[in-house]
Amino acid sequence: MKFQHTIVIPSIISIISVFTGMPLLMTGAAAQQGQTETNIESPQFLAILHAQSGSISEINSTSYALKLNELTDKTILFSDRPNRIVATQSIQDFIGNWTSGDDSFQVDPPNAALVLTEDQEVDVFEIELFNPQYDNNEKTIRYDFSILGNATSSHDLPDNMGKSVLIIDSSESKWPLSYSGD
Repeated sequence: MKFQHTIVIPSIISIISVFTGMPLLMTGAAAQQGQTETNIESPQFLAILHAQSGSISEINSTSYALKLNELTDKTILFSDRPNRIVATQSIQDFIGNWTSGDDSFQVDPPNAALVLTEDQEVDVFEIELFNPQYDNNEKTIRYDFSILGNATSSHDLPDNMGKSVLIIDSSESKWPLSYSGD
């Protein structure tokens, strides 16, 4: 595995557990039981995109293009303690809000963990995302990205990928969300 910062490990373990069927995240009223209104005023969310395949190509010596194919139609959003909120948002809305606000992803590009799974092996790459382009008809998304950290090199990146999960850095909840479980 190629972990650059140990901060992403708990989130990645939780995400992988969600996609393997192990219930680690509580949703809805059960997750919010005992919380006060001040706890959920401005939750920070990690966004999760899941794809069946994808590819990576070099743009130049420091930038690459990531294309994810056969995307699920929703972005999964979840917050950490104390809020523990799980929500969904259409990919069109998520990408459509990329440039909104003073602290938008356009102004301050998000970090992301690209999780690749193949034959019981998991590789994780820490990247910074730019310029999302979503094709609703093809169910694909393309990002430009740069590699973060100094332990991963372009030689470690695969040209073609199987199933993958992209976990995108925290963002404030400023978009309409559809909460699960309530």
